[in-house]
Amino acid sequence: MSIHIVALGSECPGGVGPGGEEIMGQGQLQGGLLWSYLGHGALVGPCDLESSVHNPAFMEYTSRVFGDVTVVVRDCPSWDLLDSDWASVRKVLEQADILVIKYSVTDKLAFQQVRNGYAPRLRPLLRHWGVPVILVAVGARLNDEGPPCTCPLCASDWSSCVPHSEGLQLSRDLGATYLELPSLNHVFVGRYFGSVLEYFMIQCLKHKAKERPEKRRGNKVNELRPPHLEQPGQRNTMVPKH
Repeated sequence: MSIHIVALGSECPGGVGPGGEEIMGQGQLQGGLLWSYLGHGALVGPCDLESSVHNPAFMEYTSRVFGDVTVVVRDCPSWDLLDSDWASVRKVLEQADILVIKYSVTDKLAFQQVRNGYAPRLRPLLRHWGVPVILVAVGARLNDEGPPCTCPLCASDWSSCVPHSEGLQLSRDLGATYLELPSLNHVFVGRYFGSVLEYFMIQCLKHKAKERPEKRRGNKVNELRPPHLEQPGQRNTMVPKH
């Protein structure tokens, strides 16, 4: 049994726009969100699973979870691909069991492009497919509390950083679970993002097991329970998918 995860967007500033259309290299992949959690023992390259769809703009790799479950990851940092090759992107999205959307909180322009240009295109498809979505805001803002300050530092921060409220609203528009990770260290990635991702993977496995009960009878995956989320010290918000 396998789980397909598709990731769109970049954790780094500049992921959309000039220079953002470059295909992700393995070095950038290994510093990313999903690789930080799933990359141990992963195999990089086009997956060989039956009925797979390969797109060179997506960095592909496979990993293992829960002992014998294969996770296929297709990670694309460039939203421009939705404009240049929407039909191909849609084929990849149709295979997704889980969709992860990432953005940097210090790249407000990229966030606005996603919110205004790409999210409206994805919204009807996501609602039709019923695929769980995780929206992840990565990075620490300089000014994240209270009304905008008029000092030069805070004023510049509010003009360049994505406020918590805007990320939360986008997650509601997409019906997504919203996470804020101040950094990609093992605490935030493993205990927080990883717990949410594991929860959706377990639900996905249970759903697939019900579709094929004759083949999955007696599988211990069905006995797993969703992990308990440990909230980090920083303010992080999770909005359950409706």
